[in-house]
Amino acid sequence: MVALAETVAGNVSNFVSMMNKRASQLGLTHTHFKNPHGLDDADHYSSSRDMSLIARELVKHEKVLEYTKVYEDYLREDTDRKIWLVNTNRLVRFYDGVDGLKTGFTDDAGYCMTATAKKDGMRIIAVVMGEETSKIRNQEVSEMLDYAFAQYKVINMLQNKNSLGKYRVENGKDEYVQIVAKGAATVVKKKSERNGDISYDIKVNTLKAPLKVGDDVGNLIIKEDGNVIKKLKLTVKNDVEKANFGNLLWRNIKDMIIGNMSFE
Repeated sequence: MVALAETVAGNVSNFVSMMNKRASQLGLTHTHFKNPHGLDDADHYSSSRDMSLIARELVKHEKVLEYTKVYEDYLREDTDRKIWLVNTNRLVRFYDGVDGLKTGFTDDAGYCMTATAKKDGMRIIAVVMGEETSKIRNQEVSEMLDYAFAQYKVINMLQNKNSLGKYRVENGKDEYVQIVAKGAATVVKKKSERNGDISYDIKVNTLKAPLKVGDDVGNLIIKEDGNVIKKLKLTVKNDVEKANFGNLLWRNIKDMIIGNMSFE
């Protein structure tokens, strides 16, 4: 971790400052970093809530899970000094659906785990800290996951729609662009709860080029039985460059040919 810190930030101190800045951006209220490796240090601490928020952000980068879900493999194989590693998260092998995320142990923190599992389209994150043994840690996390998957369900409010429609872009090289939600349009409910009547309102701002993926262009308001249950920002599905003179001239020529030219 020291090598990573020095590569990214030049030195450990700069890297730790970056860690604390990012923690603040994520809304972590009980976390402060003093080093990049997590070993006990004065004024170095976190909480189960904050670890869950870090995990929630991390699983957005699905490439990470390709590594955290591996139970055992060679770190170095094509050599006389082979290195074989086994994942300290045993649930990756012994609990169906677990594909991460981290374990830890220090004298002060005890046995800790931040685990994540996905079943039936629903991802759960479970965090335990301060356990006396790794066995207890694994058991506690397993019971939390069992409860969550038994009691709750996830509902996709947009029924897996990849786009919320096409909208015109003023002075765009592309005349229209597809609009998508920023984040998952899902809600978690108890399995015993009935599903109400779902509706949603799409409010898109006037779109003017240039536009980039990630730009806020409006809001998606999801309702159940008329009550607002979730709000999401909207963005464009792909970047839209500003049109040049040639683009606009050709567009007007086409409009004249098909009778859509406006002389207002």
